Amino acid sequence: MAPSTEFPGNVFYAIIFFGFILFFIYSAGIRYRWFLRGQWVNRFGDPLRRAVGLIPSVLGNSRVARPKYWYSGVLHSLIWWGFIVLQVRTLNFLLNGIHEDASLESLLGDVYTLGLRPVMDVFNILVIVGVLMAAWQRFFWRPQRMTLNIDGWIILGLIGWLMVTDVFTNSAEIALDRPNHEWASFLAFGLAELWDVIGFSGQALELFHVAWWYSHLLDFLVFLVYLPYSKHSHVLTIVPNVFFRSLQPTGVLQPIKDFETAESFGVGKVEQFSWKQMLDSYTCTECGRCTDACPASLTGKTLSPKQIIIDIRHLMEEQVPALSPTTHRPEQPTPLIEEVGFDPIWDCVTCGACVEECPVFIEHVPTIMDMRRYLVMEESKMPETAQAVLTQLEQRGHPWRGTQLTRTSWIEEMAADGVEIPMFDGSQEYLFWVGCSGALQERNVKVTKATARLLLEAGVSFGVLGNEEGCSGDPARRLGNEYLYQMQAQGNIDVFKAKGVQKVLTMCPHCFNTMQHEYPQLDGRFEVLHHSVFLEQLIAEGKLPRQVGANGLSEKSVTYHDPCYIARHNDIIDEPRKVLASTGAKSVEMRRCKKGTFCCGAGGSHMWVEESGGQRINHARTEEAAETGADIVAVACPFCMQMFEEGVGSVPQAAEKGMQVFDLAELLDMSVAYSKPAAVAPAPAEEPPAEQPSASDEGSGAEGGD
Repeated sequence: MAPSTEFPGNVFYAIIFFGFILFFIYSAGIRYRWFLRGQWVNRFGDPLRRAVGLIPSVLGNSRVARPKYWYSGVLHSLIWWGFIVLQVRTLNFLLNGIHEDASLESLLGDVYTLGLRPVMDVFNILVIVGVLMAAWQRFFWRPQRMTLNIDGWIILGLIGWLMVTDVFTNSAEIALDRPNHEWASFLAFGLAELWDVIGFSGQALELFHVAWWYSHLLDFLVFLVYLPYSKHSHVLTIVPNVFFRSLQPTGVLQPIKDFETAESFGVGKVEQFSWKQMLDSYTCTECGRCTDACPASLTGKTLSPKQIIIDIRHLMEEQVPALSPTTHRPEQPTPLIEEVGFDPIWDCVTCGACVEECPVFIEHVPTIMDMRRYLVMEESKMPETAQAVLTQLEQRGHPWRGTQLTRTSWIEEMAADGVEIPMFDGSQEYLFWVGCSGALQERNVKVTKATARLLLEAGVSFGVLGNEEGCSGDPARRLGNEYLYQMQAQGNIDVFKAKGVQKVLTMCPHCFNTMQHEYPQLDGRFEVLHHSVFLEQLIAEGKLPRQVGANGLSEKSVTYHDPCYIARHNDIIDEPRKVLASTGAKSVEMRRCKKGTFCCGAGGSHMWVEESGGQRINHARTEEAAETGADIVAVACPFCMQMFEEGVGSVPQAAEKGMQVFDLAELLDMSVAYSKPAAVAPAPAEEPPAEQPSASDEGSGAEGGD
């Protein structure tokens, strides 16, 4: 019998239980009001898909227990699954505290005793093991990515003590009452047998039971009321945060609507975030996996995605109503941008590694981009190189300063070689979108020509826009100038509609992502294909017969770099590898590849914006490519091409080996058996290539004009 079922225990139980519950409701409620202040965003669509996603992500713990973090995954799984299973024991405990006939044990009988008690004893042990593993990790291992503070120890202590008090309380109950099938609670039964052996009985045993019973009750209630003040508030918010996750690809940014009536642009105050972004800040586990995967952080920049989410929560906590008149709260909360910092906001390359790694679906990139929008559109604060790019985009419609090429130069050059490129007039099936880099940057012009030759050889019905083509708008949007982006995007959409474009083929992952997922926000709905996917289809259909071994490719080893905007953001992983395999080259993978790829450093318009400090991201990635021992780096993105071209000339181990950089289309172009003469790309050079101009010369902070 529980000590709370008779006077005065029932009074103590009511005071303690309802007092703590009311305090919990108050603490959670004042924080919940923050979500009501947040900007509206609709995350209620497709409820079935959202609910089904809870099974692997929450119950299955799939994003926590990843191979890279197997130790953390094991300990967290033990604690989390134990926490879920032992809620049955907690409910039984609380109901038994009201009256023993109300308990699950009484209502379910042998189903509870024989079916559930042994399982729960097993999980008592597993949770204790998990707590000990977590303590070892924090005390001895101390991973730098994690936030190691007293908060974590308090939570571990409360969880561990909850398991101990549970077992000791049950052991005292068994020793006092000797219920049927007492052996089913094997852990508690073993202790009860020990009490008998040492002669522990009578009033002393009853007091022992009361002490452990109230200790268990208080531990549970203290744990509950502490959660809103702890980083472990994710225990309360993880289910809604996963349920309300974005169902769009991770590379998609949301538009600023109604420019003419909007009172502000971007986010300069906490209350300007959406309620989901606020929920993110209370769901962060501070595990640091986002920062551990961030290319900016890993190369010595000040950006820490984890710290940005923590900073937002701290600012929210600053403005939570004081619990007492003596509790200090600043009269003026710290400005958001001041708290987060200028450089961290601009260090982000929008690669999405943080979002991919986060076990609780926090959306770091849109949050950072909202603050970048505020800096650009409200305060005109940005790096000088960013300002130069925006000026270039406004005045000339493309980001490449200093180029001597026009959007039709490559067409004229191919015509001189006897290869005619058709202009799109609405009769063709595909619009071949060349892009700014594909037309205006010399190295990428070679990729454009190779792609065009392959399309012609395969008999694809396509055309190009030539001088009617403009910038897709991606650089402007990722630089935070949403107004300029929408102008550029709307101009392209109008041209597409006027010409009857339905299908778009592009070589640039950034153009692909923008046109496929972000143009529909402006009522521009087209079928968009990345050239790696389309070329793989042509190969599968037998439209590009190969000469395996041609041009020496079969004697070369190639490592493929997954561009963030097709691999991680859009799950295009297998098709580029199939294209590469068709060339006959030997493929070797980098240690970070596929959805775990490491950014080349050009995302977020950092193709043209200088890095704030530390090692250049493209140099770090080139080092990884060189580690494979490959002769060639294969890319599928014009920005990646530029970054690796500079990297192989600057990283000693790559330069000494004479590594070369080719797009997939170029490698395929080298291996195709053309049915008619064409200006085909040369084979990979046997000697180290000439030193390439640096990325800074080609656009990253470059001087000069058109």
